[in-house]
Order: sequence, then structure tokens, then C-alpha cells
Amino acid sequence: MREPAESGTIRSPYCPAAAPGSLEILSNMSSKRCLSVAPVARPWLSLVLLSLSAVPLAAGAQNATSAVSTVLAFSASTPSGNIILGSDGALYGVTYTSSSVVTGGLVYRASLDGASVTTLHQFVSGEGVSPRGGLLLASDGYFYGTTQLGRRTTVFTTGTVFRLAQDGSGFTTLFDFDDYTSLNQNSNPINVDGAYPESQLIEGGDGGLYGVTIAGGPNGTGAVFRLSKDGTSYQVLHAFGAITSAAAVTPITNADGLTPSGALVDGHDGYLYGTTSAGGVNGRGVIFRVAYDGGGFQLIHVFSAATHDTSTGLYLNVDGVMPTGGLTDGGDGYLYGVASQGGSIGYGTVFAISHDGTAFTVLHEFGGNDGSQPTGAPLLASDGNLYGTTSSGGTGSGGNSTLYGTIFSIARDGTGFAKLYSMDSTHGINPQSKLVQISSTVFDGINSAGGNCSAGTIFRFSTIGDTVTGNTTCGYKKKGTGAVDPGLLLLIGGLGLARRRRA
Repeated sequence: MREPAESGTIRSPYCPAAAPGSLEILSNMSSKRCLSVAPVARPWLSLVLLSLSAVPLAAGAQNATSAVSTVLAFSASTPSGNIILGSDGALYGVTYTSSSVVTGGLVYRASLDGASVTTLHQFVSGEGVSPRGGLLLASDGYFYGTTQLGRRTTVFTTGTVFRLAQDGSGFTTLFDFDDYTSLNQNSNPINVDGAYPESQLIEGGDGGLYGVTIAGGPNGTGAVFRLSKDGTSYQVLHAFGAITSAAAVTPITNADGLTPSGALVDGHDGYLYGTTSAGGVNGRGVIFRVAYDGGGFQLIHVFSAATHDTSTGLYLNVDGVMPTGGLTDGGDGYLYGVASQGGSIGYGTVFAISHDGTAFTVLHEFGGNDGSQPTGAPLLASDGNLYGTTSSGGTGSGGNSTLYGTIFSIARDGTGFAKLYSMDSTHGINPQSKLVQISSTVFDGINSAGGNCSAGTIFRFSTIGDTVTGNTTCGYKKKGTGAVDPGLLLLIGGLGLARRRRA
């Protein structure tokens, strides 16, 4: 296993004459400039220029032919995590409610046009509470997921891993995370296994399930774990280190990051890659890798210290703050991700990093009108470009600034950034998850709020203006009537009804 090298230089092909400790910033694609950043311990390697196609839209432009429509409007039950395509071509996901301690949450299926909506499973007493990370469709044809909290029969519950078939049958709780035994200095739970899994699971090349918890472990700072599909052989691959900052002081610092967020990525090089939204020596998050067996843990990037602009409330630095969405493997030797805040403007960044961490490039800094606070991992689309969303920012029909969020695209070399769409309250607002590509021109995603029923939507984005009628009836057969459609009970929380309905 390769050992971390001495502190070196961050280099980029766009700054070939850069001084040691420099990092290139492509600022809104208007100029290229090199800024100083503290070097990070890593092996060195020169970053080669990515010769990839650019999106044929001007920076910040709104595509006049594009359109967003609603596939499904949620009511009282809020969609969370990433949606995925099942083997039958339908969309699958999870929801939680503000009263999840009572209703538990749901697993649902929706046809691509929203005409068929089914509650596959509703979590009940004795099962986990509040699924947040979405689902994994594994190679065995089953869905796997996590709940943020464990069985409601315990007091200090910390989460579960579950499995069910695509038709909703065979629901099984595979693993219960240990109840927490104490709290660390920042009031986060301490246990053996890790606590509060909120991210999507992935399937490793060895067939195991891999994931992260945002808290727990011996220091209460989170963990990376592996679990066999039959629920056995649970292993903590890495427990994040103890907090080094004083209690209640921000940012919270430690040696190797805390609060891991977003799904892990299988690098197919024997390593799993991930991000933490906080911690590290600067308290602004890290990018890490760890081998399948838990060995070789290494930080490949530590996000730089940030200053607080008191006039705007924004945090400013050179590379971003709070990388919450996880990473996307570009299949070209680089990983791509977003930081939800920071950059020199403060509204977040899109970045690229080589697998060994020797090359880190900020591809785009958001400016507000083109989006702000990106939180979901970018999608590598069939045209070779990255597509993603921001949970805030954008512009209204009159050009005024909004806080509803945007859809964007960018080439992997950082060129051709385009704001493709600014969200509006009609079809939902505040997208926070990764997009799903349906065809060469159609992408689906989740809005966490707004829409016809006020609790979020599955939305459809078409680059050529196609729309779908979708289901926006808020759980009723006809708007204004009292008749509830049993197939839409997931839209109104259910309260123990529709334990399981098959398609």
C-alpha cells in the first residue's frame, strides 16, 4: 500500500508556471487565475489536460427551448436522497415526514409519467425510522437502503440497513446500528458501529455493501462501514478521529474529517472515495480514500481555511466549503464533486480531483444568479458532460434573483458552464439530490420543497422542451373531492396504512 508522501505542490495544466502551493480557479469561465493555497500531504502527479466536449451554451445562459414539468407532487411526505431507475424502467425512492417518529417513512415506486404510484413499504413500529439516503439496486435484484434512526422500541437508536424486493415484498432489517452510549464534546453520539446513516449505499466490486454514518464511532465523528448482503460481517473500515477544537467552537476541527456525507465511490483501483462535510485541520471538510479492507486510509484533499464575510454571511476561500454531495467518477482518472459553500464568491464550487489527490481544480464558482449551494453529486451524462443542481440561487422570469435553485451543466475540463434552468415554485424548489438521466435529452430529479402539494416533487427537465402531465393530485383521485386514491397514500404520510402495496 502506498504511503502518503511529503507535502507537495498542487498543480494544474492551466497554471503550468504556477508557484508551489498554487491552485487554479476558473472563475465563472470569464478568466483563469492562480491563487495561493496551503499544500496538502499527498503523492505528486501532474494533471493532464482533459480534452472533452463542452456544453454548447454560453456561461450562465438559460436554454430557451428547455422545460421543467412535474412527474409527481408529494404532500406531507417529503422525498429524500437520490431517486434511481429500477430494472422495469420505473423510478424508486424514499420519503420521510415531519412526524417520522410516528409514520416511519416510505419506499415508493413511480412510473416515468407519474400515472402509476405505489407505496412499496411503509416503515412501522419495530422497524427503522426516516429513510434519508435513497436506495441501491444491487446485482442480486434487491433494493438496499438505510434509515436515519433505528427501531422505535429503543431509546438511543442510531439507524438500520434494510432490504426489499422490487415489488415491495420480503422486507428485512439486515442490521441495527448500536444504540449510543455517550456523547462527545459537541453532543454527537458515541458508539461502536457508527450512527445515523443518511447516504446512499453502494455495492463494491467484492459484492459487499459500503456506506457511511454521519456520527457515532468511538469519537462520535462518523464512520465508513462494510456489510454483507445477508446482514453479516459488519466491519467499521474507518472511524474518524477525535475533535481537536473546543466544544461549541466553529469550525469544528480534527485530523481526518468528520460528518462524512454523500455516497461513497468505488474507484475500481482498490479504494473507496468519499467526502466529509466538516472537520479536517481547517474545519471545512476533506476528500478521503480507504481500501476495501479498511487499510490505506488517506486524505487526498483538505479544503482550505475560510474567512467569514460578515456583510453577506458567506464563507470565502479558494476551493470551497462543506462538500456534502459525495463524488462522481468521471472514468477518466478524475473524481468530480461540489462544495455547497465557499470559493472566492462564497456560493459554492464545482471541482475535479485526481484519484491520488495530486491535482485539484475548481471548475466553476457559483455567483448566485447561476445558482448557489450545490448539494447533490454531479451526474456524468451520456454526452460526457456533468449535470447537476443547486439548492438555492437562480433568477425569476423578470431576471430577479431567487432562492429556488438551478439546473446546470459543465464540461469536465471546466468550459461551457451553462445555467440550464432556474426552478420555480410551480414544479418544486430546492433540489438537493443527484439527477437521473432518462434519455439523451431528459433528466429527472427531486425537489425537496414546493410543487402543487407543497412537500416537494419529482421533476422532469427536458433540454428540448418536452413535458409530462404527471400526478399532482396530492393523494386525491380528483382535486377537491374527499376520495383518497389508495395508490397515492405515500403522498399523505399513510399513518400506518398501506403497509405494503405491490405494483
